[in-house]
Amino acid sequence: MRRLGLILSTAVMLVGTTGALAADLTIWWTKGTTEVEDNTLKEIVARWEKETGKIAELSFYATGDTEAKVLTALKAGSPPDLTFDFGFDLAYTPTWAFEDQLADLTSVIEPVKAEFQQGALDSVYLLNGVTGQRAYYAAPWVQMTPHVHYWKDMLETAGFGEADLPRDWQPFWDFWCDAVAPALRDKGERVYGIGQGSSTTSNDPYLIMHIYLNAFGAQVVAPDGTLQISQPETREKVIAALNSYVKPIKAGCVPPDAVNWGGADDNTSFLNRKNLVAMNPTLSIPLSQKADNPDVYANALRTVPWPNGVDGTPTPTIISVKQILSFKASPNPDNAKSFLALLLKPETIGPMLQANGGRWVPVMPKLLADPFYSQSTDPHVAAMYKQFTESATTPLPHTYNRLYAKVMQEQLWQKAMGRIVIDGWETDKAVDELAERMTALLAE
Repeated sequence: MRRLGLILSTAVMLVGTTGALAADLTIWWTKGTTEVEDNTLKEIVARWEKETGKIAELSFYATGDTEAKVLTALKAGSPPDLTFDFGFDLAYTPTWAFEDQLADLTSVIEPVKAEFQQGALDSVYLLNGVTGQRAYYAAPWVQMTPHVHYWKDMLETAGFGEADLPRDWQPFWDFWCDAVAPALRDKGERVYGIGQGSSTTSNDPYLIMHIYLNAFGAQVVAPDGTLQISQPETREKVIAALNSYVKPIKAGCVPPDAVNWGGADDNTSFLNRKNLVAMNPTLSIPLSQKADNPDVYANALRTVPWPNGVDGTPTPTIISVKQILSFKASPNPDNAKSFLALLLKPETIGPMLQANGGRWVPVMPKLLADPFYSQSTDPHVAAMYKQFTESATTPLPHTYNRLYAKVMQEQLWQKAMGRIVIDGWETDKAVDELAERMTALLAE
């Protein structure tokens, strides 16, 4: 019997009237943006079932719901065998590894270790606080970074061309607020310049803020794990980066409801042409148009590298490595490792990621070098490839200090934004409150 819906089980076997047999493998996965994306995973699950003769139950959940369900299951002592969610690496994986809640996946990673980028391996080689040893406590799956999208056709309607786009940091953002949006409003268009979210109910502002920090050279956590946000030079750079982030919000260049945007609201606002520019992790925005609106995908939408940082050099790209987890309390650890061994083969991952239209960036150099990425004529995939290969890449701070994941859990950066744009605080005061709480979290 196969059930379709938000929760989709790939296989449930019934025997007589005694009810369903327990699956040999349970997988909880965050639903993709397209059916193709989900179907490719279903095909791999079916392949594993055929090869092993075992039963797998694959359940898809909406963005954020996977995370909530796993948290509840962990408290109940009944987690799935495998799970994937976009937020695990940002907020939970380092802590769960330290607390000895994750399964050691070293036996799965070692045979294919040479296939991965070193940064991807580093992101899952985590410290167990009980054993005092590091091991591979997650499987690196794909990587992502926020991209910049804009409406090319609306830019042209405003009387400008792509050659008019400034490449320096603040001039780039000011151009949309001070030139393009006003020109369109003069033509009767009710449109805002930039889709700049600041809500604590979305993870996107957290990721985007760290690109802003990169643009201003503000490294809040050093590679040795020490917190630097209160150091005078770093503090001034953080203040400048936050001022740049909130400038269009305070100027009315951002849709007013952006302070309350949830996870997908920034996509919806942009696709409804409520704002001209959007910053969004992965290529989910353009890919949502590829099948049904190919002309929009190819001609109206554009993806571009981030503007140069304040020092005039390309802004370093923040890398977030998305991870698949298994838990010590998972009921079928050997089957989980068996499935991962199939999933992590380059010949499995490569076609799956290409079937997804290039939404994700591979964590295997051989796959990224494939002509699908390196010689792409697709304007969005080509821009993504350029961003990943022509600018420096840096990890999120929790790579250096696992406790920084708590900054994500408490959404401290978004709270600082709220202090400025909602409560009317001066930026330095908001940064000092942020630094105080951050210091306390990293001292625990």
